[in-house]
Amino acid sequence: MNIQSNRRYDSVANAAESLILPDSLISVKNMETRRIRCYAALAGADVIAIGLGFLFANLLYLGTWSTLHGTTMLSVLLPIYLWVAAINGSYNGAVLRDPRVGAFTAIRAIAFAAAAMLIIAYSFKVGAAFSRFVFWTGTLSAVGLIIGERLILGRIMLRRLGGTPFSTVVVVDGIAWTAPSHGMILDAAQIGFDPATEDPLEYHRLAKLVAHADRVVIACRDDRVVAWAHVLKSMAVDGEILTPEVDRIGMIGVSHYHNHRTLVVSAGPLHLRDRIMKRLFDIVVSAIALLLLSPLLVGIAIAIRLESPGAVLFRQQRIGRDNTLFMMLKFRSMFDDQCDATASVLTTRSDSRVTRIGQFIRRNSIDELPQLINVLRGDMSMVGPRPHALSARAAEQLYWEIDARYRHRHAVKPGVTGLAQVRGFRGATVLTADLTNRLSSDLEYLRDWSMGKDMWILFRTIFVIRHDNAF
Repeated sequence: MNIQSNRRYDSVANAAESLILPDSLISVKNMETRRIRCYAALAGADVIAIGLGFLFANLLYLGTWSTLHGTTMLSVLLPIYLWVAAINGSYNGAVLRDPRVGAFTAIRAIAFAAAAMLIIAYSFKVGAAFSRFVFWTGTLSAVGLIIGERLILGRIMLRRLGGTPFSTVVVVDGIAWTAPSHGMILDAAQIGFDPATEDPLEYHRLAKLVAHADRVVIACRDDRVVAWAHVLKSMAVDGEILTPEVDRIGMIGVSHYHNHRTLVVSAGPLHLRDRIMKRLFDIVVSAIALLLLSPLLVGIAIAIRLESPGAVLFRQQRIGRDNTLFMMLKFRSMFDDQCDATASVLTTRSDSRVTRIGQFIRRNSIDELPQLINVLRGDMSMVGPRPHALSARAAEQLYWEIDARYRHRHAVKPGVTGLAQVRGFRGATVLTADLTNRLSSDLEYLRDWSMGKDMWILFRTIFVIRHDNAF
């Protein structure tokens, strides 16, 4: 039965991978990349504008572009400006949507940078090398150039982005809907998705269609609201529902789409800047860990192969971000012909399927180390909710049957370690409490995420690598 089930998972997953997307959805995948390019272009234009402002001040003051007065000020002011602009919203979606907002936030950033430079000049008693004429002329010239550059370049970018920097997909489920000319519309019946489903493969199919969008709007009947709300909360997108129902779905805001009021029920916990920081952290940490641990990894691989025939690595389909499926890697800890690819049978203490090497690496969490490769690939993160297998159960119930919030934990990438693990919630899930304790920690992690918390969890993991519940 397990073999048949696994074949079904593989065949349906492969079918989902080969879905032919509507032409209107192709652009959905590119919007974030296009926004990043726009931010980079704006940053480059800001640097040029500020540079021209101070070089022009040099020219007016001393008759040459390249004197130390202006260039020294530039070397101090530019890094401060770019840092302030990065954190005050000078490079975000609101700026692309309205160039006037971009001009205003850029002016605030350069005003702060100029004030900081004055404080630095005063603190270090810079005298002859600091020309007040160059400073004020350069700053005011830079402000004027930035305003012009932001307004002109911003409007050009907005046109090239098709009038909006964000992609929106509307999923219509069982109601009449007149599509706007610029809308990307999916009919739930045509794509074969029922929000009431518990099948993880159906979630995988939906994610392949809409998870790259910035915004997913559901137009549905009132009796489908709660089901769609659970679906949206399990994805890292801004999810909204076109319906008068409010009280039962945990609305977090109100918005509009094509002259219709929408209820905002989800907002991906990690947006662009957070995801970039987390991804860079993952790449650096996993690469360093793989390099430092390579002798141990090679030694364990040799020991596994010497003890029993079969592959060194065990591959198992797990549920990842946005409910998409991926192959998670572990060191094989069971005899090859007794490996449980669907995790349908819980591992117990002194389990006869587990080899001697397997007992050692499981008890010390060494079997999880190949997941560093998953992190480098981008399937996983160093810190996040642990990924679960499709057939994982607690008290003879599938995880998503126990708590309706279970899929909400998939709004971020799964982690090698997580908040639940450092609190000791790991091992076999025999009782429903074994799952709900972990789920509460996972949802708390999503709610309170910060880069500092990721580093704290990673540090705390050192003290729980060996655990009584690991067997």
